[in-house]
Amino acid sequence: MSSVDSILSMQSVPSFFGAPIGDIEDLSEEKIALTGLFCDHFSGGEPGARYAARQLRYASLPLLTHGQNISPSNNIIDIGELNVFPIEPMKTQSILKEQSFRIHQTGAKLLALGGDYSLIPALVSGQLKARPDSDLKIIRISRNLDTVEISNPQQKPLNRSCATRQLGDYCGGSKSIALLGVSDSSSLEEYEYLVDSFVRSAQQLSSSLAGLTEQILDGLPDKNISFYLSVDVDVLAMPSIRSNSPYLGTGLTPKQLTSLILELGKLPIIGADVTGYIPDLDISGSAASVTVVEIIRSVIEAMSQESVLCRCELLHYLVWLAIYHL
Repeated sequence: MSSVDSILSMQSVPSFFGAPIGDIEDLSEEKIALTGLFCDHFSGGEPGARYAARQLRYASLPLLTHGQNISPSNNIIDIGELNVFPIEPMKTQSILKEQSFRIHQTGAKLLALGGDYSLIPALVSGQLKARPDSDLKIIRISRNLDTVEISNPQQKPLNRSCATRQLGDYCGGSKSIALLGVSDSSSLEEYEYLVDSFVRSAQQLSSSLAGLTEQILDGLPDKNISFYLSVDVDVLAMPSIRSNSPYLGTGLTPKQLTSLILELGKLPIIGADVTGYIPDLDISGSAASVTVVEIIRSVIEAMSQESVLCRCELLHYLVWLAIYHL
């Protein structure tokens, strides 16, 4: 038995970053509820993302991070896995919406980890139900647009290829969406839906992040605006998002992605997800697992920041923008 296995055998149940394990009843304002999504049945891609939460709990334990400073602040609670019904999409959508609603009702923020992107519209729907007075905007970091036209929502209520379009429909149309890190391989039909959206490619982001949050805010209505941040690790351009996959040099580097997320922390982020990671199931964690953990840590930090552009400051900024463009 290795020294790591020996230490693990004496540990309690692993949690994200060693955070306290709790339930919805333990949540309150200023807390971030970390939860796993054990479901990848509706993505249409390679299976395995449902194991990400299990792997990331181990990889984020301080004793396995080789001394790296990746522990976030003490405002997080691991509330376990959300309930899903992998072969019953309608039931899965309904129960995810209800669980998200209950979590956001407490005033806490929800950060969902693992699973596939097709589940996220259900979580956002629950968040909107809990906070009806909030004008929610979506920031999606991914190389894919996922804006295919929704053909039959009753037959396929959970479908990755149209998940971004679903989010737009929930939040007021394509003008409510900012897509960052996209590739140029998507169809023209998908781009047509995004005519009113804020879209930036990985190449554009790689050159500079200066003024990005201000550009996202430009043109938004003068009201109580909040943001949902969705991060897909496919933006890193690892071929199969596996531990031993080499970085190809397309898309964003891990450092660029964490810098981007921290820049977005200037905005009031009240919900988030990190999806798309398909891990190798080793206990001790791999270089890729630790990289994804660092990305998650940056999301937690962004969600924990007191936004410099929120509430009255956001109002003042929007007024300044209006005067500037006169």
